[in-house]
Amino acid sequence: MGTSTSSRGPGKDVPLVPEWVPSTPGQPAPAAPPAQQPQPLQPPPLPAPVPAAPPRRFQQARTSLGRFARSGSRDDLRRGLGHYSRSGLGGSSTAARRMGGTAQRAGGLYGVLDALRTATPIPTELALDPTQLAGKSQAEIADIIANALAPVDGTQDGEAARDSVSRSLSELLDADPSADLTNLNAAQIYGVVEGYIAHDLAHRIELDVGKAVLDKADSYSEGVERLQEMKSYVRQEVARAFRVQRASQPMNRQNAVSISDAILRDTFEIFESYL
Repeated sequence: MGTSTSSRGPGKDVPLVPEWVPSTPGQPAPAAPPAQQPQPLQPPPLPAPVPAAPPRRFQQARTSLGRFARSGSRDDLRRGLGHYSRSGLGGSSTAARRMGGTAQRAGGLYGVLDALRTATPIPTELALDPTQLAGKSQAEIADIIANALAPVDGTQDGEAARDSVSRSLSELLDADPSADLTNLNAAQIYGVVEGYIAHDLAHRIELDVGKAVLDKADSYSEGVERLQEMKSYVRQEVARAFRVQRASQPMNRQNAVSISDAILRDTFEIFESYL
C-alpha cells in the first residue's frame, strides 16, 4: 500500500519462489555420523525444487477479492486471501519461502534497533555506522535505518520493503513523539518489527492481486478504501501470529529471522483456514 503500484502480478511458468529470494535459516542440521566410522564424502543436498506457477493461479483470489471490493464482505476478503495463499502462492510453506526476504529484513531490523539500544555492534552486513545518527532528527534516523535495510535497487520489492520499514518506524514516532529510535525498549522494538512484517506482506498482496480490488470497486476512492480494509485485516492477523510466537519464545538477535519466518507461515495458515 502507499508508494507501490498494483499490478496483474507474476504470470504463469515462473517459480513460485524466485531464485533471488534468500533462504530462511531454522531447518535442523543433519545428525553427525558416529565417531570413528569414516563416511565417504557426499555432495551437499540440493534444495527442494520449487514448482513453476500454474496458469491463472490468482484467478480464485481475484474473484473473491473482486466480490469483496463490491460488497465489503469480510467473508469474501478472507476467502480471497485464503485462495491467494493456497493456489496463488502454493500453500503456506511455499508462501513463507516467497517472503523470505521479509523475514531476513525483519531480523535485520530487530538487530539494528537492539544494537542501538544496547550500544553493541550493528550486524556487519548492514552499511550503517551509528556515528551517522549523531545530531540527526528521529525522522532522519528512520530514513537512514530504512535505507540501510533496503537499499535502492530499482525493484518493486526493494521499494516496498523500504516503504514498509519507514512506515513501521513512523507509526511508532507518531504514537509516541518522545520515542528515541536509538534507545527503544523491547516492547517498542517488537511493535516496529510486527508493523514491518504486516506492511511488507500487505505490499506483496497488493502488488499481486490489488488491481482486482481497484477494478471491481464502484469507484476508485472506494477501491482505495477496500485496500485499506485489507491492509488492516492483514495487520490484525500478523499481530495474532506474532503474539503466538512471542508466547512460545522471546525474540532475540539469534532467532529474529526464524521467528519472523514462522509468523509469516502462521499468517498464511490463518488465511487458508477460512477456505
